Amino acid sequence: IEQTTSGAFPQLYLADVFDITFDKKKDIQENIKAAIHRLGTFQTGNGGLSYWPGEREADEWGTNYAGHFMLEAKAKGYALPLTFMSNWLRFQKNEARQWRNSDTRYNQSLTQAYRLYTLALAGQPELAAMNRLRESKNMSNDAKWRLAAAYALAGKKSVAEQIAQTANINFTPQNYDYYTYGSPFRNKAMTLETMVAIEDPKQ
Repeated sequence: IEQTTSGAFPQLYLADVFDITFDKKKDIQENIKAAIHRLGTFQTGNGGLSYWPGEREADEWGTNYAGHFMLEAKAKGYALPLTFMSNWLRFQKNEARQWRNSDTRYNQSLTQAYRLYTLALAGQPELAAMNRLRESKNMSNDAKWRLAAAYALAGKKSVAEQIAQTANINFTPQNYDYYTYGSPFRNKAMTLETMVAIEDPKQ
């Protein structure tokens, strides 16, 4: 799921950044449509997305990441599989509401913060779950930035700014990066996205 999403995600924006020929645009559109169709085959019965197609168990980070791509693709005018979004939203909301910060081994706070970000991006923020994460202990630096972005998208800019002020931009490799298919570079990019959302040009 990570490779399928990563291969297609940047292609959503290529035409915005580069002067691309008509044929190349057509190729990109076909690539994105193929990725959307393929990601639909990862969806499990409960609305989450598995790591490999056909698996029964949802991969939480993969569900966040692929759902994020699907939301951005939809915003660009691409059609999604018929019941994909409603099932995905149901899964995300259930997971967000049930989450408790009891196990920080894989830094679940970042996974939860990203989940909450995707729900805010979908226009359905889970404010109670956002507040619960905000008040929890052991929230990682990366989770703070992602949660701040969720608040910004939910129209709570002052709260977003308050959280961002408690975070830093000294990114170092973390053990949990492996479980979120990430790196300090990825976390910097997500932080930059947050700074854009809270309109912090100085940073």
